[in-house]
Amino acid sequence: MGVGFRVKAIGFSDNLVGMQGRCVWTDEHGDKVYSELKGEWVGTGNHIVGTFLGGTGRFTGVTGEYSFQWKYVVESEDGAVGGRAVNLKGTARFGSTAAAASGELSK
Repeated sequence: MGVGFRVKAIGFSDNLVGMQGRCVWTDEHGDKVYSELKGEWVGTGNHIVGTFLGGTGRFTGVTGEYSFQWKYVVESEDGAVGGRAVNLKGTARFGSTAAAASGELSK
């Protein structure tokens, strides 16, 4: 797929409901993949599941799923969270879909 991706995520997490969020994965050419995240609250050792929702450029119409586990999580005073994901696994299927072609990411 290429050298790698830079991922930016925004989400909500609490220890009662868990975590929900959205991500934008950008490759070295500027093509993007969009995904949503769900799982346990953001904390060391917790499991997160993602679903690919489409993308731009060569990733238009991508679908699939992935999962990972947080190895550690660092939270700053301003609420920003950083960490390292381990055991990243998943599959991606490439192909154009009507939703991706129209620019719709989710319903």
